Amino acid sequence: MKLLLSFLAVLTITFSHAKRIELNTISLEVPDIVASGNKTTISLDGFSTYSFTRLRADSTAYVFNYTFKYNNALYEFRETSKADIWEWLENEYKPGSARKKEFKHYKIENFESLENKVLDMKMQKFRIEYNQGLRKLTLIYKIDETTQFMASIKSAFPVKEFLAAQDTLVSMLETVEWNVPKLRPHGMFEQKGEIADHIKHHIVRLPFALSNDFDNPVVAITKDDEVLIAYAHADGSEIIHLDKEMKMKNHYHYDRLIHDIVTTKNGFFALSSDDYNMMRYDIYPSLYLTKHKANGDLVYTQSFFKKDNTKFPGSQTYDYYSRDGACLEIADSIGIVYATSEKRFGISNLVQEGAYKTFSVTTGFLKKGKKDLFHVSHCFAMKSVRHKDDAYLFSIGDNDPRGLSLSKVNLTIHKDSTDTTSFWHEVLVPFKGILGDNYTADSHISDPIVWNGSLYIALETEENARTNHDPNPRSANRGMNDIFLVKCSLEGEDVEVTQMTKTKYIEEANGKIAVVGDRLLLVYNEIKYSNVGLVNSIEEKYMYVNEKSMRETMAEDLNSYYVNEREKSCKMPDSGINRDGNDFVKTSDGRIIWVRLMRNTRQLEVIEIDG
Repeated sequence: MKLLLSFLAVLTITFSHAKRIELNTISLEVPDIVASGNKTTISLDGFSTYSFTRLRADSTAYVFNYTFKYNNALYEFRETSKADIWEWLENEYKPGSARKKEFKHYKIENFESLENKVLDMKMQKFRIEYNQGLRKLTLIYKIDETTQFMASIKSAFPVKEFLAAQDTLVSMLETVEWNVPKLRPHGMFEQKGEIADHIKHHIVRLPFALSNDFDNPVVAITKDDEVLIAYAHADGSEIIHLDKEMKMKNHYHYDRLIHDIVTTKNGFFALSSDDYNMMRYDIYPSLYLTKHKANGDLVYTQSFFKKDNTKFPGSQTYDYYSRDGACLEIADSIGIVYATSEKRFGISNLVQEGAYKTFSVTTGFLKKGKKDLFHVSHCFAMKSVRHKDDAYLFSIGDNDPRGLSLSKVNLTIHKDSTDTTSFWHEVLVPFKGILGDNYTADSHISDPIVWNGSLYIALETEENARTNHDPNPRSANRGMNDIFLVKCSLEGEDVEVTQMTKTKYIEEANGKIAVVGDRLLLVYNEIKYSNVGLVNSIEEKYMYVNEKSMRETMAEDLNSYYVNEREKSCKMPDSGINRDGNDFVKTSDGRIIWVRLMRNTRQLEVIEIDG
């Protein structure tokens, strides 16, 4: 009887004096005495993914966390559909030599198997820490493809109290519930200007929240005009297959981070890298070429650059600088991989440049024609386009040369020869400034296009491409960027650079171009800053341009579901600077496809523009 009363007393304490707190999709019970006065907070400190220094506060990894002190221990809970938890772990204190003898004070097995259907057997990673009497246990649970939940407990009190606090944490975790947020219907909106009668908007509901920490989506059109979309996150990439009506047809997961996709008759080739946490300067993941069947099954994989392979002279590795770090093209039976890389010459001379390798679509990388033609030093961005048998490779470099460069490779030469006469290189737009000052890290380029025998590319940079001494605390060594349209012949000659936007206190970014009828469509973001350098607003603009790079219309607002989505109703917001979507892709009948992740992270907006 006494035991029963004791058990009932525990139940009374657990349930009568508890309050359920909500993060995003996770809720759990905590003692009522600590719940009052605490609230869910959003962390504003993230890391940039646009380039390694770009607009740090705008490319934020939003974290939902809840922290409180209870019975001589500090508890913290976090939830995110992004990968910031992994990044956070990389920067935390690492346990010292006391780890082994301290291990008995951490009840790891109690957290692996919980009496809770949401978290049971979902523990993905744990970390124990000890430093002069301060103990901490951190647990990470994987809820679905992209959602992570973290629980941690820290105490500087004696072992007995730390062990009791872990039991309390177990009881809290056993109350966890998972509730997918209800999405509000999107209201109607009106589009003005010439594009109004030529644009359609589709909403695609996703089976889980997506992360935009790695990149904007990689989008490709299949041979039957269906759409492949790849989003990368901490544990790989989610590939979404849409039919012609923009309805989800299939979804599959790939364990690596996809940078580019080229579709073929029976599947697709992908360029991908490993190690999510390696996406920052001076860290080197491996880079792979993979061939897939139409359902995503892997046919073969080959390593292009090998992880951390810079220890010996002549070795080479892939260097992830920005989202524009690699691209892929295929012409006939030959393909080309173009990427930023680093190579060591001698004992200490490490050079960061752009390089390419060619491959056969049937046998993989070619033994012949596998030259590493380094030509753009300190390279920050790579884009490419294929026209007939030639691949045109665009780069932004910050050293030798400094500026926007173009290279041309005749792929058919590489079928049976190592002849390099098919390769040439031109500097299209030189940038002023001190060599290697990293200014060009904030210059970006659109996917190039071939139109009426000329090459076109949208360049985002500062007027005169020089370092601006009027500092913006949220930018990297420069003032406000504008959009320039660069046109040249297929031989890299007759270069014309036209400034399409020019504003003193507004920045234009993320330019995209596509041919629509007999004109060029230019779409970009207009970013307005506050007096202290924070982003006040981001608007989307479009204009039509003729073959001579002259405006045919004034800049108009481009309306969309994304623009009109209520940020306040989204529990996991994100900045528009990293939601400008994929570079335009085209269907066989000329329609332009543009894909973006909505702020609620559980829907895609697919914009379709008549060609």
